Amino acid sequence: MTAFLSLGGNLGNTREIFEQTYPLIEKKIGRILQKSSLYQTAAWGITDQADFLNQVIEIETTQNPEEILTNLLAIELHFGRVRDIKWGPRSIDLDLLLFGNQQVNTPHLTLPHPRIQDRKFILIPLVEIAPNTLHPILGKSVKELLALTTDTSTVTLIQHL
Repeated sequence: MTAFLSLGGNLGNTREIFEQTYPLIEKKIGRILQKSSLYQTAAWGITDQADFLNQVIEIETTQNPEEILTNLLAIELHFGRVRDIKWGPRSIDLDLLLFGNQQVNTPHLTLPHPRIQDRKFILIPLVEIAPNTLHPILGKSVKELLALTTDTSTVTLIQHL
């Protein structure tokens, strides 16, 4: 199964943390198929903090969504992620965005990620690597969702990969 993950962070050396995260994702979750470029985005939610670095990756995995979530949380913890302030600063934030065309709605996990269509910092890197991927609920490609989003934030290309 293929899945898309988002990486974000604004504490410490985020590029270095991302580089250290890739092998952990491959060891604990599955093979990385594609990585988007790196993008800088102003903080969302709580805006009085450092800008974020964001990226989307595509993986191939044999795990189910709950297993992926458990492993993402373990990787976040490895890098010192503390979930004390919602939308607050963090060393790394890993989210499962899409898992094939599956829909999941449990107390711990909603798929597709419920705010994909509202966040340019997810849509822009996702469109870069998989523009024709369909949102399984909205029935639109991520490229179409980017054209329709009401998010007016600035997402700046930092490093093309």
